[in-house]
Amino acid sequence: MATPALAGTWETRCKTQSVPYQETVRGGNTGDILGGAIIGGVIGKAATGQDGGAAVGAIIGGAVANENSTRTVTRYKNVETCKQVYVPSQIYDGEALRQSILRLNSGGTESKERIMDVQYTIGVGHDGVWGPRSVMAANAYLDNAPVAPAVDEGKTPLYSLMVNDVIVVSSTDVNSIDEIKEALYRAGVDSIILVNVQ
Repeated sequence: MATPALAGTWETRCKTQSVPYQETVRGGNTGDILGGAIIGGVIGKAATGQDGGAAVGAIIGGAVANENSTRTVTRYKNVETCKQVYVPSQIYDGEALRQSILRLNSGGTESKERIMDVQYTIGVGHDGVWGPRSVMAANAYLDNAPVAPAVDEGKTPLYSLMVNDVIVVSSTDVNSIDEIKEALYRAGVDSIILVNVQ
């Protein structure tokens, strides 16, 4: 079996975001500098016995503590990340779409991209996963798809609308039956159009 062509396209999408990183910097820790200045001042006073020695000791002690202290800071940088994404599109080949829907509804497989194209075409979220919502939308799509009924030559076909296994209305005007079906669908009622029911 041939693989159906994809309707959508692949695109590169990029985004820039700020990401944190850790960096170690020298100096700047006030507690270490103050502690170094105090210890330097005490040693300077003890060594010289003068207040000037204490001042010089405090300056030297603070400078040494500032030079020897390190701390970790959090900074941010902009990083661009790009990825390939599939952008689904409408499938215009009605028979190929119908075959894909029937295959998926019966548990068959298709590529994720093909599933996204089918979902996009039938009007359901196109995430590439064929779940209950996709099945429901596919069935509604198939019910509304034009089907050529088998009609005896010379006879006008009789269209019947069935709800919960009960025929509620019949008419030879397919458009009126289709309008009723659409109104029922919008109201949340599932129905089926039958042709020439005996």
